Amino acid sequence: MSENKFHITLLPHGRQINAKPERSLMESLMDQSIFLRSDCGGKGVCKKCRVKIVPAKGDPELKEACSFIVSEDISIEIPEISMLSSHIISKAPATLPLVFKNRFKDVDREDDYGIAVDLGTTTIAVYLCNTATGKVLSSLAVKNPQALYGDDVMSRIGAIGQEEEDLYHLQKLVVRAIEWGIKELLTSFDFKEEIISKMVAVGNPTMIHILAGIDPKSIGISPYNPAFYEARTISSNDLGFKIKNFSIQLLPQVSGFIGGDILSASLAVDLENQPEGTLLVDLGTNGELMLKGKDRYFATSCATGPAFEGASLSCGMQAIPGAINEVKIKNQEDLPKYSFINPSNSKRLKPSGICGTGVISAVAQLCKKGIIKFNGAFEKQDSGKMQYILVPQSDSSDGSAIIISQKDIRSVQLGKAALITGIEFLLKEAGFEKPEKIIIAGAFGTFLDKGDMMTLGMIPVMDMDKVEVPGNSAGAGAIMVLCDTSFLEEAIQMASQIRVVDLACNKNFQDVFVQKLSFPHEKLF
Repeated sequence: MSENKFHITLLPHGRQINAKPERSLMESLMDQSIFLRSDCGGKGVCKKCRVKIVPAKGDPELKEACSFIVSEDISIEIPEISMLSSHIISKAPATLPLVFKNRFKDVDREDDYGIAVDLGTTTIAVYLCNTATGKVLSSLAVKNPQALYGDDVMSRIGAIGQEEEDLYHLQKLVVRAIEWGIKELLTSFDFKEEIISKMVAVGNPTMIHILAGIDPKSIGISPYNPAFYEARTISSNDLGFKIKNFSIQLLPQVSGFIGGDILSASLAVDLENQPEGTLLVDLGTNGELMLKGKDRYFATSCATGPAFEGASLSCGMQAIPGAINEVKIKNQEDLPKYSFINPSNSKRLKPSGICGTGVISAVAQLCKKGIIKFNGAFEKQDSGKMQYILVPQSDSSDGSAIIISQKDIRSVQLGKAALITGIEFLLKEAGFEKPEKIIIAGAFGTFLDKGDMMTLGMIPVMDMDKVEVPGNSAGAGAIMVLCDTSFLEEAIQMASQIRVVDLACNKNFQDVFVQKLSFPHEKLF
């Protein structure tokens, strides 16, 4: 054994990899592009990353790879159920606008292929595109493995500040995840790696800094500025991608917390041609808001947290097969009805957790039925525990009850309070009493119930017809830039027309935020 390294032997085929001290087994596997399920973000809660550990001495035992620290030479067996599967196609792009589609009408070009990436704090979406035709061939989404270092961008920045090599390590984690996604998509079409000619990556400034290998520490301290603002083109091999070398285009950044992802989403929803007062909400772990004003755009960001992407919840998971995405409660006594993602309509598939749309649906139902109070507390306890059972043990995939806990409800409250407070401050700064229209993009796809958002007080109450939920607009915008570089110029121009509204410097923000923690008292629907 070489100094400061341990050997991991993968059974049954005997492949051997190295593990660095103080790194988890999951991280060591990720370094070799071996990805396990990590529905809880590596917190040891979901138990989905269990592997059989065979030590040099002693008996084999099942352990969670995310929390198991390799301290000796070991052999492991990875159950198939623990492996990350490429079927997790959940973050599909929004419908591409006509202004984009029309540019590819009656165009006869030789096929050319590229990759668009929406690099989120919690979820990474990867799209394989034919750039000659403007078509998306396939897509998938994978958990951002950096979640091992914290749920939000400030946690990632803090982790980088602890050790000099951590920036490289976090960069390597995300590069390997994107590379895994690319290979999975190419394999599904029997394509070779050599066909990829370019990539466009969008994300919040911290995620883009880490991808580019640039220390984001300036974003973590006042005045919270990024290390660079301009659009950049970089080489994939310079970032550590092992597949063939190709160019990676990054969009401009507006501020420390407003990045190319909201610009990309603006392209996809054609914000330039929307009516004045249109509010675009790119809802993820780091919520970004952009409002079309009379002669400019206004933008801000708010820390909505990972709950809306199914992370940090007691039984949270990504929007993959088995995830509950809608809940209906008849009364306080009976078990609720629910639907879960089951694209193949398999009779064998059982629910295994709850995703972002599911938790919003569930908490909205708990509010409507009076099971929780306006302050979010349960009216009564369930078997001495502050929780609500969605699925009993007998009906779940792993024999564990699927629940909504008091902590889960608090996570929703924190996220929704940050969002609605950000919306109200942005409207005030732009001189609007209410939005003319709301476009909700981001982590939910098209499954989000607009009424549930209003019930929880996430967005202002308004005509349902004026609220659109198009899907992952940031991903769609990245596809547009990938296939037609004129959209990059549009993004650069838009970035120059944005006034940033800094919520952190507003002395009234905290007071309003605290007020918004409660759910609305009136029943809307």
